[in-house]
Amino acid sequence: MAPVAEGPPPSDPTGSGPDEAGPDQETTSRELPVTGAEAGERLDSWLAKKHPDHSRSVLRRCVEKGRVTIDGQPVKKASRKLNANEKVCFTPPPPPQVTPLPENVPLEVLYQDEHILVISKEAGMIVHPSPGAPPEGTLVNALLGHSSGIGQVGEEDRPGIVHRLDRETSGVMVIARTNAAHRELSRQFHDREVSKEYLALCHGEPAETSGEIDLPLARSFTDTKKWTVRHDQDARQAFTAWKLSKTFPELRSPISWIHCFPRTGRTHQIRVHLRAIGHPILCDFLYGREKRLDLSQLGRQQPEAILERHALHAWKLHLRHPIEGKSMQFEAPLPPDLSPWWDAASESSS
Repeated sequence: MAPVAEGPPPSDPTGSGPDEAGPDQETTSRELPVTGAEAGERLDSWLAKKHPDHSRSVLRRCVEKGRVTIDGQPVKKASRKLNANEKVCFTPPPPPQVTPLPENVPLEVLYQDEHILVISKEAGMIVHPSPGAPPEGTLVNALLGHSSGIGQVGEEDRPGIVHRLDRETSGVMVIARTNAAHRELSRQFHDREVSKEYLALCHGEPAETSGEIDLPLARSFTDTKKWTVRHDQDARQAFTAWKLSKTFPELRSPISWIHCFPRTGRTHQIRVHLRAIGHPILCDFLYGREKRLDLSQLGRQQPEAILERHALHAWKLHLRHPIEGKSMQFEAPLPPDLSPWWDAASESSS
């Protein structure tokens, strides 16, 4: 049984940000303070801890080329010992240009015309090639094999792409097939005129039946693959409305289906926000508690209900056609790994 369509809660803000997911590897400068406990560490060792996406040899070359400063001054020795309260700024090297090639990768097409293509992305598929990720098998490779001419739309390394989903997030995405459509869709996402609705299966059962999460996000100081709630100048506004949908009241450890309505589109936004209110998404290895889970572990015998990726699905997307201007809504059915969990749950009494 697929989810029954329903309107957003009264607090649902219209619109969404430009992206839901970014590449794991850093591409912008970051300034971090040296703590008292870190005083005396070698610069290269300290950089390796703070920037695990880069090898030590790359970090040393960055030091030699002046891409690392301490208190605003370039430093040339990777062996330099650090002092407490110094501020180290690291500017990563530009990522190598990746030219994606067309591949015959199946796509689940929900809608298409000459200007747009709407698909349901499967979990595990990367949207576009990026540093540290395989250059093949991505959505971009599939698009190049599916739509002739899309390679000339938008940016060379991500043709047609106007928004993204995390690798393990499934669900609906819109792709531009012409440059005119790309410009207009990009504008709609930038101006938060696109509405998105997600379904998330989370630990616990919220005390309230709906709510709003207004917490700014920034990259973690300790793990550059993660984002976290921060209240400093580097943090960016992030807003998610939510509504409780279904629960499993008989389980030893309660879990819940929650509808999420992100107004902004920060990297990992829904995942971090739900964790911040005490309801991390099931099987979110980065922000949650486990990598694999089946319903029997929680006290319910349902053999087909097995999860091996985070339980987040982009369910609905509402926008205006970039050329014709008409209002359009698209819905991606829950995939086979999530639908048994939906069917096994009970409707919320809200």
